[in-house]
Amino acid sequence: MVNPFSHLEDEKLMQLYVDGEYMAFEAIYMRYKNNIYTYLNKRLKSESAVEDVFQNIFIKFHKSKDNYNSKYPLLKWIYTISKSELLDYLKKKKIIEVQFKETDAKSTQENEVDYVDLNKEKVLSSNEKEAISLRYYSAKDFDEISKVLNTSKANTRKIISRGLAKLRKKYKGSSL
Repeated sequence: MVNPFSHLEDEKLMQLYVDGEYMAFEAIYMRYKNNIYTYLNKRLKSESAVEDVFQNIFIKFHKSKDNYNSKYPLLKWIYTISKSELLDYLKKKKIIEVQFKETDAKSTQENEVDYVDLNKEKVLSSNEKEAISLRYYSAKDFDEISKVLNTSKANTRKIISRGLAKLRKKYKGSSL
């Protein structure tokens, strides 16, 4: 079935869509889906990432349709949304990777320190002891730890990082 609105200009289609005509959205989608998909495919490695961001673009497009200003070309507006969603995805991915890098992987070296009694560690402050214990022995996330310590999430990360650096220095040669 041919869309009855496919011959209309972008701005007219968008006005119809804003007014509640969902066939106008279908015409816009069919007109630009390949452009956006190609844009994402050139910038993302995995097919699933492309699919996720692609879907988020059209969700954001739908949610912000009332914000469209017809004095700007529709394709430019769609690409602005696409770039924004792509950057959001990449930022989230980078944060996840940084958090993963912070976790200490266990090694199979013989001199590995499996457990440190933090209460006996004189090199650590009481906040560092509590934060490290909550993070690594109780598997709490940074939000939970920051509430216990009554500090910001960023400061919690610094406290843990400083404490771990002190322990690594003390146990140099082990896998801590």
